[in-house]
Amino acid sequence: MKFLTQVALAATLAFGVAGAAKADQLADIKAKGEIAIAIDLGAPPWGMTDADLKPAGADVEVANKLAQDLGVKMKLVEVTGPNRVPFLLTNKTDIVVSSFAITPERAKVVDFVPYSVNRLIVFGPKGVEIKSLEDLAGKRVGVVRGNLQDTELTKKAPADTKLVRFDDDATTITALMSGQVDAMCAPYGMYLTLAERYPAKELEPKADVVQQPLGIGLRQNSPELKAWLQDWVKKGAADGSLSAIFEKHMGAKLDLTPYLADMK
Repeated sequence: MKFLTQVALAATLAFGVAGAAKADQLADIKAKGEIAIAIDLGAPPWGMTDADLKPAGADVEVANKLAQDLGVKMKLVEVTGPNRVPFLLTNKTDIVVSSFAITPERAKVVDFVPYSVNRLIVFGPKGVEIKSLEDLAGKRVGVVRGNLQDTELTKKAPADTKLVRFDDDATTITALMSGQVDAMCAPYGMYLTLAERYPAKELEPKADVVQQPLGIGLRQNSPELKAWLQDWVKKGAADGSLSAIFEKHMGAKLDLTPYLADMK
């Protein structure tokens, strides 16, 4: 409910600023020569900064390729999980490429084009005894407020699980590393990145939560842009370029077949 309240407010602001979505957003982007893409740089390995403090990660590579294939410059708009939808609906960004899980709730206000998948897991230090979701009872589990991990664990974890909600992935990671929480729920790719970055913590997977398709988010009523994005993803799936990016960061091949078949 809180998510829908935030979305309703953002939608109201967007309508006041720009009215209904423009008839041809794709033509506007091409005329401008630039596409503004929202990415969370605090969500490794999807979005992060490298040793030189430059944007890096799977979503950054996808966004750069998308802009290049569209023939325009890519303007990175840094976001956090909770403000991806408000930024999109208030025209601060053209699209969202930010480990954006496709859910029925979000699909009420945002259009999606699937481009990747997200295996959501609970992970934590080796010494924390968790072997299934049932073992989360009484445990402190860090999640990003309002994100998929929050909504899924709220539904699936035992009632006495202590979900500790933070505003973004970076803060949740800090809480795990400092012992404020026993475990955290996040994408499997993030676990791989953190396990490599902090070997002394001996992080390990504890329990699977859900696997969800991730989507490029765009405003509703942008048929030309959506059609171009769908065609772009189909080509990227066919030639293996999207899978190559996914495998580089997640250590597994990407199969979009089930999700592409359902694209509308």
